[in-house]
Amino acid sequence: MARDCFCHDKWIKSTLMKKIWIVIGVLFLFSRPLVAGEVTIQEAKLVGVGSGYPYLQVKLKGLFFPSMKEVLMEGVPIAVHCEVSINRDRAVLWDPALWKGVYTRVFRYNLLTKVFEIRDPPEIQKSYPQFDSFGQEARLFVLPLPSRPLKGDKAYVEVKVYRKGSPLFFPLNLISFLLPAAPADFETDRVRVEVHR
Repeated sequence: MARDCFCHDKWIKSTLMKKIWIVIGVLFLFSRPLVAGEVTIQEAKLVGVGSGYPYLQVKLKGLFFPSMKEVLMEGVPIAVHCEVSINRDRAVLWDPALWKGVYTRVFRYNLLTKVFEIRDPPEIQKSYPQFDSFGQEARLFVLPLPSRPLKGDKAYVEVKVYRKGSPLFFPLNLISFLLPAAPADFETDRVRVEVHR
């Protein structure tokens, strides 16, 4: 009789622990969503594929949503990353990625000179006195690509644009996962661009 009670108590504890882990998993899954749908890739196209200097042109929609514009106007620099990969349709078993790269563009508002700035790699800086002209230029990315991977059979380009807050050191990064996303954080959907020769 005592053995049956012990087994029953053990079964109840294991069932309770499973439920607790399921709840924790659901909390981790839904606790920190990125701002989805506010910033989207309006257009992405390849230019100059036949020449030796191809580049990817990406136009964003909704880049300066209110919370991001507020952070910018307070003088805080905002780094936006554009993740690009050249892939091929998987016809074999190994990795289809031919090339991967991340471009970082920095937006800044200088509180002293009242000028908006865009910094592109490598060390290219443009200044704009008005927000409208700055906003038009800021949403258009022109990204150089290597020409050799684009020549492969069935090659295509994938692009995603995002801005994420700086990760914290372990174990603080586990705590930061439970906190809400920073006001200027966003992530677009990944867009596929076909290579037309």
